[in-house]
Order: sequence, then structure tokens, then C-alpha cells
Amino acid sequence: MSYEVLARKYRPQTFEDVVAQEHVVRTLQNAVTQNRLSTGYLLCGPRGTGKTTTARILAKAVNCVHGPTPTPCGVCDPCKEIASGTSMDVLEIDAASNTGVDDIRTLRENVRYLPTSGKKRIYIIDEVHRLSGAAFDALLKTLEEPPAHVMFIFATTEPLKVPETILSRTQRFDFKRLSAADLSARLRKIADKESIKISDTALMLLARKAEGSVRDSLSLMDQVAAFATDDITAEIVTKALGLVGGQPMFDFVDAIAAKDAGRAVRLLRSLFDKGIDVSDFINELLEHFRSMMILSSDKNSDDLIAHSPDALAELKRQTSQFTTGDIIRMIRMAADANLSLKSDMDEMLTVELMAIRMAKIESTVQLEEILRAIALGAKPGASAGTDLFASPTEKKKNESLTIVRGTTEPVAPVERTAYTGTVTLDTVRIGWSGFLDFLRQKSSMLASQMGIATVGAVANNAITIHFPKAGSVGQQIVQSSENLGILSGALRDYFKAPVTVTLADSPARESESSVSPQEKAVDVHQLIEKSPRLKQLIEKVDGEILGVRKHKPTINDTFR
Repeated sequence: MSYEVLARKYRPQTFEDVVAQEHVVRTLQNAVTQNRLSTGYLLCGPRGTGKTTTARILAKAVNCVHGPTPTPCGVCDPCKEIASGTSMDVLEIDAASNTGVDDIRTLRENVRYLPTSGKKRIYIIDEVHRLSGAAFDALLKTLEEPPAHVMFIFATTEPLKVPETILSRTQRFDFKRLSAADLSARLRKIADKESIKISDTALMLLARKAEGSVRDSLSLMDQVAAFATDDITAEIVTKALGLVGGQPMFDFVDAIAAKDAGRAVRLLRSLFDKGIDVSDFINELLEHFRSMMILSSDKNSDDLIAHSPDALAELKRQTSQFTTGDIIRMIRMAADANLSLKSDMDEMLTVELMAIRMAKIESTVQLEEILRAIALGAKPGASAGTDLFASPTEKKKNESLTIVRGTTEPVAPVERTAYTGTVTLDTVRIGWSGFLDFLRQKSSMLASQMGIATVGAVANNAITIHFPKAGSVGQQIVQSSENLGILSGALRDYFKAPVTVTLADSPARESESSVSPQEKAVDVHQLIEKSPRLKQLIEKVDGEILGVRKHKPTINDTFR
């Protein structure tokens, strides 16, 4: 007796045998039980997920001698004929080879004939999206008003190519891609029945390689079983299928983490000398980076990654060597290399270029880190020499050190002097201009924002600073914890007093003491009316006047 491949031998024969498609199975079983069968069904989903198989099971449920029944017997003549593909009442048509309008016209003529032995005449059209536009048009009327004894079941992997006019006349069921865990469990049951000795790690590797397809996973296990002469391990699966395998991939990513481009390229050369396909390598690398990206964004996401415990621990170790931004950028590089393979560019050059770019990549830096480094860079003894683009491990080390410019030796943090002086409102206002110059040496951005603010009150060394407009951008910048710390420190250092700072909105009308007589005399609305150029400028930029300040003439004004 000839050998029957596993994919055919273990093809589901009842609804209960269909794997991981409960939403489809339950609906169809209830429809059969309640006699609510539609005249047209559209089964969509990836390859190998059970679309055509489910169509045959539904045909048996309808035409079984005990039916319609959700549990066809499988032993009566109609069930056997449908299972073997010899039934006169269940016709399977391959749309890929019957795409023309003439084929559909023949079908329309045949639907008039009554079933020979079953209850319905059922047409199963596989890959229905391959039909031509004219063929779809010819099918519309028959599909909308078919004879009572006719049922259509369409199957397709590309439902977007099916016209809306067909979709609206059918009940659509979307088959989902199977998870690696579901596939692994299915393979384990079949392996036990076939007395195939295979490890769980090898089964998981087969399930991942099948990419959610039951048929592909069984074909792969057939192939590996023919290759192996002993118990099947992950190493045997790797050799039989020509995969990269776990350890070489970990070694490659370690070389990238160490920024060792030479080692990464040599690893690639050794893999391809063994016959590894370039496209397979990049696809496995993308899957490896995907696992790292998930772990980097959520450390408690082990259930989302189909790996053995040992491989998962190794993935977590490698993930700690990169930031999430680094991993995302490397995924884009690998994806670009995958696209380049479809062009005329040399394959080996493509992956070598990818490896070197990954090894030379600078670490991703958040904007907040750059601003913090700029702010610290103006302080005496600040971390101006810190490498913003260091690895995550090095960054953690740098966070606990204060680096002197030009050296890499750690020194003790600078302690702020404890001042005991006292400031008053007059003291601060008189020295405010000089303080802004002092602050500008530490942070020019902060000094420019403080230039539009005013000192509202001073009491017990507590300085209240007003901004001209509530919620202004300047106030938002200053009130960040980093900038507020720089401002408070600069005030203490300049006025030699233990001052504290409070930010507040400017009152609707400033007190008499906070506005000079010249400024009080200025009417803003009157000023705009008297100056057409100023009015035109304000209208052009959709602006507003926040305040009026007396101009101090400079030597440049004399020669204008």
C-alpha cells in the first residue's frame, strides 16, 4: 500500500476535528441544526487554515443520509463520495484554471439539474478571487436567486479581490492563522499516533516555520521524519529544513551588540557557505528582532513569544543590550534588505551592508536626554563628556557618575554651597538684569524665557515670578523639574541666599509698585491705533502685545 502523506491522512473529517476555528465551526453547526443554511458562503483566510476542508465538511453535513446534521456519519455513500472527491452532487472547481466567463455560463446551465442522491447540489469554488470580472458578472444573478437545491461555497486567500457585489450575496467567515502553541499541540497528537519521536523544542520550531498553516506544518514534519534516523531534535529540524537555527542567530546579534562588524560579516559568510538561503536568514532575523522588540517594550510578555525557556532567557539577555528604538531601527534595516533582495543587487552584498550598518548604528537617544545633557553641559563639572549614544548598559553606569570635561575618571558630585543671606523685592529687581546675564551662561534658552517674566513678590526668600500669559510656552518650559532646578540654583548662586522659586500667572492689573510711571502711561490700544505699521504687523502674524518695555538706546542706534 502506498504511503499517504500526513496532510491528507489527518485532514479533518468532522467539525470537531477543525483546529482553532471555533467561531466558524459553531456558526455552521448551529445553522445546520436550525435549518438556517444560506445559499452562499465565502470562506476567507491564510493558506492551510481549513477553508476547503470546512467546505467539504459542510457539504457532508448537508447531504449525509442522516442530515442535515452537524455531525455527519462519514460512513454513508454521500459522505464517502464527498470525502474522496467523487460525488456527483458536490462539485469542486478551481477558479485559477476556470477563470473565463464561458466556464461560469456552463455552471449556470448545470445548476438547473437536481441532485442525484443528496439533498443539495453544492458548488465549491476554490481561490474564487482568480475569476475574471466578466465571470463574476455572469455569476451574480445565479448567486442572488439560485434554485432551492443549490448552494455555493467560495474559498479565497485574498478576499479584497472579491467584488463587493459577490460579498453582499454571501455569508463571510474569516479563518484565523493558527498560533504556534495550537500547531505544536496538533503536531504532538499526530506524532504520538504515528510513533514519531520528536522533542517539544523541535515541534515548536516546526510550528513557527509553518507560519500558522496546519497543512504546511504537517508537510514539514513529514519532511523531517524522512530525514531523521533517530529521535528528532531541534538541531535535526534545523539541518533538514536548512534553517539558521538559534545559536548562530544569537551569535550574530551579539556581534552587532559588540559593534564588531568584522565578526558579523564572517558569521554571515560561514552561514551562507553552508547553503543557508539569504532570504530565509533575513526572515529569521526579523522574527528574532520582533521577539526582542516585544520583550523590550513589555518585560512581562513571555506568552507572546513562541520560544523554549532557554531561548527566552537568552533573548532577554540580548534585549538588555539595546534600546527599543535601536531594535526598531534594526528591524527597518532588515526589512529594507529584504526588499533589496527582489532587485538586481547582489545578495551577499545586501546582507553584508545590512550587518555593517547594524554594527555601526548609534544608539537611539530621546529628545529629553539631549536637552538634559545640554543643560548639564553648562554646569561646572557636569556630564559634558558623557556619551549620549552609549549602549543601555553604559548609560546606566554614566547616570551614577559626574564626568569632568576631558577625562573619564569619576569624581564626587559637586555639593551646593549653603548660603545664609536674605533677599528683598528691591534687591531682586535691581539685580534682575545682572541675574539674566548670569543665567545665560548656564542656559541661554532658560534665560530668554525668563526675560519675558517679571518678579511679582519676595517674602522670606521666596520669589514669585509672573509670566505675562497663563499657560504660555515659556512658563511650561521653565516649570519642568530640570529647568526649575537650574533656575533655583542660579538664583541662590547669584544672590547668595537660600531662595525658593514659585511660578504664577500675571495678575490682570499689576500693582503700582511693579510698573514704572512711564509704563503706566502707555495705552496699548491707543498705541496700536497711532501706529498703522504696528497694527498691520499684529494682524499679519495674528499676534498680541504682552507688555510695553522702555527701550534703552545703544551706540548702534546712534548711527541708524
